[in-house]
Amino acid sequence: MLTIRDAKPSDAPFLAECILAGMHFYDFEDVLSDDMTEFLECITECEGREDTLYSWKNTRLAEVDGTPAGALLSYPGEWYMKLRDKTFRKYWPAFFTVQPESDPEADPGEYYLDSLAVHLDYRKQGIGRALLEDGIIKGASLGFKRISIIAETEYPHLLQYYESLGFVPADHRQVFGTDFQRLIYTIAEN
Repeated sequence: MLTIRDAKPSDAPFLAECILAGMHFYDFEDVLSDDMTEFLECITECEGREDTLYSWKNTRLAEVDGTPAGALLSYPGEWYMKLRDKTFRKYWPAFFTVQPESDPEADPGEYYLDSLAVHLDYRKQGIGRALLEDGIIKGASLGFKRISIIAETEYPHLLQYYESLGFVPADHRQVFGTDFQRLIYTIAEN
């Protein structure tokens, strides 16, 4: 049975794996290099905190019969610029350099679905879709009318997937030197 719940601090190791998988650095069963093992440790520490973008507090966890199957990290767009430097400079200094010309991933006034990943054992079962729908509902429950997500343009299947959920292409963002398509889901007025 699939359940989606708020993450807890004890979920940090799995959530860190989800972050790396969502960024296409790792796919759960990969053998990690020493650098990636160090990176995973940094992200696990970051996930264990409450004051970073990539925190357990900003994450919903999907479980199948009590086993972690996937996760979605999301938060208000206002938090991106407020917490970006702290998150990236402190926990990812060897891997990311936040360049002044790097576009923000999210804008104020929108709810941002940042990172989604589903474990290999649970793919093609609708878990990613359930997490995204849950993220849209969460954003709407917080009063946001716009839900945003970005996808690397080199993964057109992701763009199609997000569009199948009702996201509409909006603009492009250059983030950390990579071209991303930004998509917006608009909450219908009652």
